[in-house]
Amino acid sequence: MVDGVQVEGTFHAHQVPLSDPATHPEHLKMLEDWLRSYRPEELFDEQGRLKPELAELAPKGERRMGANPHANGGSLLRDLRMPDFRESAVDLPSPGCAASVTRMCSGVSCAIWRS
Repeated sequence: MVDGVQVEGTFHAHQVPLSDPATHPEHLKMLEDWLRSYRPEELFDEQGRLKPELAELAPKGERRMGANPHANGGSLLRDLRMPDFRESAVDLPSPGCAASVTRMCSGVSCAIWRS
């Protein structure tokens, strides 16, 4: 709870719920407690560098994310097979007359894309 507002388990958890810790000592304490919960003393040395034994866990060479041919955006290019969108056209004689057709059409498109 921050200022009486539930944070954990709500959309607030994906924001910065602490306003100006420099002028709100209670927010500064909450921020410190939250950051200390990550136990930085187990992750970093006295100079603030990542501990070598943890750095060793990172993938090397082609195992790195940026070197992976599936992720680097260029090594495994191929044309994307797309259905002709014109085949999914729906005749709408007047506005709002086909409320559920979009779900059906998108399902058809998904089936075509998977084939």
